Amino acid sequence: MNTMNNQQKLDDIFKKLSVGYKKLNKEQIAFAIKEISRVRGDLADMLSDYAGKDGTIQKQRMSRLLRELDEVEDLIRQYGTTAMDSIIRDSAACATTGINTGLAAIGAKAVAQMERLNRDIFEYVVKRFGEDGLVLSDRVWRLSGDMRDNLSKVLRTDILKGESVSTMIANIRRVHDNETWKIKRLVVTEGNTAYRTATAMNASRSDVVTALRVHRGVANRPEHRCTQLEQLDRYGMGAGLYPPSDHEIYNMHVSCTGFLTYELDERYL
Repeated sequence: MNTMNNQQKLDDIFKKLSVGYKKLNKEQIAFAIKEISRVRGDLADMLSDYAGKDGTIQKQRMSRLLRELDEVEDLIRQYGTTAMDSIIRDSAACATTGINTGLAAIGAKAVAQMERLNRDIFEYVVKRFGEDGLVLSDRVWRLSGDMRDNLSKVLRTDILKGESVSTMIANIRRVHDNETWKIKRLVVTEGNTAYRTATAMNASRSDVVTALRVHRGVANRPEHRCTQLEQLDRYGMGAGLYPPSDHEIYNMHVSCTGFLTYELDERYL
């Protein structure tokens, strides 16, 4: 029976942590969708206030109602921001706690000042500029703006057609359902970015790590940057090996599920 060395043990720990995070990220997607969907209740109350006794909204009141969608957009933004902040913090804590528990399990020194580390990870993720030139708050604004525009189109059409408020609420639900792919993409991108950033920042504050190894995401597509980085020898350390200071491995592409593992210093093998 072969006995695993510490590198092999740590690799196994990281793979299990990655599987665990993928499960957490699915829960985070459901959480974000649920939080943002709270606006449907706010909007239903608003429509009820504008409806007449026959359950419809008069055309003369349409302009004022549509202007009040500014408030709905603000609520979408608030719910989305609160959800994303929570997701980033939880993703960072999932990585740093799991990794340092794993390091301790093989007799390596864990990173100190975890609270400060997690705070630094959060600050980096929310302020980073992506390929779209936007920071996280901009992406939430874009999402809320898209939802507001689509809600406005549906409500304008329904009011002009004389549809009942109950029909409008059903159509609002369809708008939200059609927007969930954008919420999912945002959560997958930002959550996994936080997880990889935590892995890398943790490594930068550890004296047991010599490099980070890139592992491609579950899509396993040759055109994806994570696949290319897994095969690239950028620093002469070997294919897929990078220092923690290379920020490209933090966010390799939109919706990337690739993950990072540690190459141990030979003293700890």
